[in-house]
Order: sequence, then C-alpha cells, then structure tokens
Amino acid sequence: MISMSTEPVATRRDFVATALAASSLAVSLSAYSEPVRQKNQGQWQYGKSPEPAQSVEQNKSTETIKSAEPAKIVEPAKQKEQLIAQASVPPKKNMPTATEDVASVCKTTDTWLREVTSGTPDAPKKVTALYAPDAVLWGTVSQQVRDTPEEILAYFNSFATKPNLEVSGYKPIIRVYDDIAVNSGYYTFSWDLNDMNERLTKKARYSFVYQRDPEDPYKWWIVDHHSSGLPNAPKDLKPAN
Repeated sequence: MISMSTEPVATRRDFVATALAASSLAVSLSAYSEPVRQKNQGQWQYGKSPEPAQSVEQNKSTETIKSAEPAKIVEPAKQKEQLIAQASVPPKKNMPTATEDVASVCKTTDTWLREVTSGTPDAPKKVTALYAPDAVLWGTVSQQVRDTPEEILAYFNSFATKPNLEVSGYKPIIRVYDDIAVNSGYYTFSWDLNDMNERLTKKARYSFVYQRDPEDPYKWWIVDHHSSGLPNAPKDLKPAN
C-alpha cells in the first residue's frame, strides 16, 4: 500500500519555495566566495575575479588615447585672417630656364656697356640706374670704393663723359646661382686725351654680381661691380688657356 502524506499542501509549497530561494542565494554568493588565485601580501583574497590583464599593445593604445591632445579649433575670425593672408600672396611667376637666365644677365651687361659709351648727356644717370640702391662699385679709374647711389653717379659723371669713350675686347664668363649671377671677364676702354687725337687705352678685368628682381624674374640689378686695370704678370707665371 502506498502511504500518502498528511501534511497540508500549503506547507509543502512554502518549503519548496524556501529551498529554491536558498539555492539561488547560494549560487549568487559563490561568485564572491571563491578564492582568487592571487595573493596580496601573503594572504589569499576573496572576491570577484579580477579583469583579464591587457596586452602591451592594448596598454600603449590606451595611453595614446589618454595622452592625445584635443583637436585645435580655429576661431572663425582667425580662420578668415589666414584665408585673406593666403589669398594676398601673389602667385609665383614662371621662372626662366638656365639658358634664358644667362641671356638676360648678358643683356644687362650689354646695356651697361652701351650706355656707358653712349656719350649722351644722360649717360651717367642711365648707367647708375642699373645698380641696386645698396650696390658697391670699385671703378676702373677710381681710388675709392663707392657704396651709395650718389657716389656711383659721381663716378660716372666723370668716367661716362670721357671724350669718345669706347669699349672692346669684351670676354664674359657668366654663372647663375638661382637669384644671384656673376659675370667675370675682360674689357678694354679707350678715350681721347686731348685735341691732338691722342688716346689712352686701359685693359681691365671686371666682376659684376647681379641679383634677380623679385617682381620680374628676367630683370637683374647690379649689386657689386669691381673693375681694375690688368697688372703686369710675373715672367714665371704661365698664361691660362
């Protein structure tokens, strides 16, 4: 015979509910009661397992994010000023080729030779106008260096007005270094000394230094000019080719 329990149904339901609640509580507490496989100063710690350790790459990535500076925000007014400044810069003009540079430097020297021997009343001013405001001149027949436009004009007021002044034997060697050019070589000046048709001939060596005009890449200013008579070479000095 199978015996049946005589306990009230309500009592059995309460017991089951209590048991289930106790079981859930035990499972919940177990997450905090398992010993952690790590010691802290020689003692086992209990509690929630620590987060998995990050790799070196993850640490570096985190440090980079933390240390990164915030993006710079340009104020509208400042940005407007920058745009205006950029728009005001003139576009760079097409630069001449190396051949064109040499040709334009040669042309400037030809202009100097033509004007200085023109014999016109305004020749001194036209020659002086080829020099930069801060140019330096060592004139062929000058005993002083001249470094102002007034002093350079005074020199050509004398030299460019020599009677029947002529130039010959012009042999240039031109080199261009970006915005600077150098022309070195020889020339020979001659002019009348008196009414007896006596002429003085002066062989000279020269060096012109030019600077390119920032507004016109085909124009060059004389910034340094040295010209002096050829010295007498020693007998044991072999001539150059």
